Amino acid sequence: MNLRLRVPRRWWTRSGLALKRSDRESLSREEQAQSLGAMIRERRELLGLTLRDLATQIRITTPVLEALERGWIDRLPERAYLASMLPQVERRLELPSGCLDPVLPVPVSRSRLKPVRGFGRFTPGSIDVFTTWQGSIVYGAVMLFSLVALNRQQQTLARQNGLALEPVRANIQAITSAPDSSSAEVSATLEGLRPLEQARQRLPQDWLNGVATSVTPNDGVLQLLFNESSQLTIDSEGGDRVQLVAGQGELTLQLRAPIDLTMTPPPAEIQQVMWNGVPLQQVPKLPGVYRVEKSSL
Repeated sequence: MNLRLRVPRRWWTRSGLALKRSDRESLSREEQAQSLGAMIRERRELLGLTLRDLATQIRITTPVLEALERGWIDRLPERAYLASMLPQVERRLELPSGCLDPVLPVPVSRSRLKPVRGFGRFTPGSIDVFTTWQGSIVYGAVMLFSLVALNRQQQTLARQNGLALEPVRANIQAITSAPDSSSAEVSATLEGLRPLEQARQRLPQDWLNGVATSVTPNDGVLQLLFNESSQLTIDSEGGDRVQLVAGQGELTLQLRAPIDLTMTPPPAEIQQVMWNGVPLQQVPKLPGVYRVEKSSL
């Protein structure tokens, strides 16, 4: 009587769900996903786990696990996320390592990234110009030519005195050691080289005079003297608009020409309207209307 020792096969071998490599190659990815999904569901039910229990333990959402069991490839996440989820499912369900890899999408072929020999890929306008030896040679030649051209340009500017290689230095020692030069002459010579000292030595009146000289010739002072109640309207280029009813008194305004002034009723004396201290004449045939023209300066 011959006795043979039989080793019990694993459950996925006995159930016929384990696929040989040749069978996997003959099946499509959808068929492999459905077969592996049935294996996952059978193993989960054998361990007495529900989808919710399995999702809680391995921290994968229930829709993803359901898509794996039903073979819904279009509802699976991207390859980068799915590749990290499948080992967790295999460890929890005690499946062979890597048995669920056929569910992963096919990786992008890297055959297009292989370098092509010869000048087929080398084009000066392509971004891959630096990944070829021809592009490296062209880049080195361009850099060398640029450095030589820049060096020649600097030498030419230096020969033409168009390039200052050193800052301009004032010979202070020669000025101070001159025997026939007084301190006043030395100060006058160095006056233009010391703007900060000039600013410190300026008086407040000098600053005011500088501001006064910046005033345009069209700016001036308009003086009005009222002997009786009058209605006044003023328009100036500076944007000033005046409309008022004034009684007896004096009114002084700083305005910018040209100015149009209308007084109702017209003033009886010519001295009642003055511009910068000069009496103004009424516009001919327009009583009570005065006009200050813009200066041509």
